[in-house]
Amino acid sequence: MNSAHRHTPTLALLALLLFAATLGGCAPAHIGPEPLPGYSQGGRSPVVAAARSLNGAPYKWGGDSPQTGFDCSGLTWWAYRQVGVDLPRVSTDQYEAGQPVSRRDIRPGDLVFFRLPGKPSFMHVGIATERGTFIHSPSSGGRVREEALDAPYWREHFIGARRILKTSG
Repeated sequence: MNSAHRHTPTLALLALLLFAATLGGCAPAHIGPEPLPGYSQGGRSPVVAAARSLNGAPYKWGGDSPQTGFDCSGLTWWAYRQVGVDLPRVSTDQYEAGQPVSRRDIRPGDLVFFRLPGKPSFMHVGIATERGTFIHSPSSGGRVREEALDAPYWREHFIGARRILKTSG
């Protein structure tokens, strides 16, 4: 099978997610594409596209749907679910999923984790992008957004990354 045919389902999913994002919405949580083994060459991640489609969605503690809003782990859980991956729902359990990744090897779609001040048992989680940023649902009163992984605050509180999807190219 040639390379173009091998990546057609991945590219079709990416096109669908991007189309939904341009309409100002996203695919309903109950409709999920077939599971993907990873992401296509060039680092384009359908998980990143799914998370990015939620930019501006409100923060809601315990939230995990576009209709109600998202907490940090609800956002990551929902984005992975859109590509057929059953990720644990809570950030501490997500930290145990997949394979550990060093900071210098973070790729689009990897989960990135932070330990926030004053919350020693709490882990904040987001999804790394191809831009050196991560997408996350920050806190009460906030909205899903993209921020630089190398911003001083996030660099200081970074505790690890996990790779859930296989990578290629």
